[in-house]
Amino acid sequence: MKVAGAFAALSLAALAPAQAAPQQVGVVAKVDRQAVASQAGQARDMAPQGPVFFKDMIRTGAESRLEAKLADDTVLTLGENGKITVDEFVYKPGAQGGKLALSVARGAFLFVGGKIEGPSGGNVAIKTAVGTLGVRGTTVWGGAIDGGYGVLVLDGEVVLKTKRGSVLMRKGEGTMVYGGRAPEAAAPWPEDRTKRAVATITISDQARFVPTLRR
Repeated sequence: MKVAGAFAALSLAALAPAQAAPQQVGVVAKVDRQAVASQAGQARDMAPQGPVFFKDMIRTGAESRLEAKLADDTVLTLGENGKITVDEFVYKPGAQGGKLALSVARGAFLFVGGKIEGPSGGNVAIKTAVGTLGVRGTTVWGGAIDGGYGVLVLDGEVVLKTKRGSVLMRKGEGTMVYGGRAPEAAAPWPEDRTKRAVATITISDQARFVPTLRR
């Protein structure tokens, strides 16, 4: 009976469809210290020039940074103790449209839009801890700062939509969200706050990748 049972199990395994290979959507450009991706229950180090896959959940360690370039030339930078997931990626070179959806569960990030974004926007959505960002022609920073959650637009336009309200920001403007309150009106940030925000995603010229997982 044991032999028959084992044979049956092997037969079922052979008949089961092979798991589809993950779709590569980009590459790791830079890593400072530690970054790990999880995909279908498997974890791997995010080494420079390594792949970024659709549905990757990417995490960075303490004092760590990661920069990734997606196939449409979107550039993502994640600060320390961050977690970001590529929820949707639809892109065909030379074709109109496409779709990109990201979830930033924690940590500071910088988004520099690529070809999917397009001239009219509406193709990219970034889910954050406080709401969803709709972007157009955009370079945008987001993250915890000064006791709240901040969003700063370095180029283009961004709409932040939360459960309590929404705000449109243009180049040079930012907003703050404190607790469960509505986002503040768009306004230029103090120079000191801007510098501290940029520092959270800046990767040093002396960046050094440190493997996390044991071989």
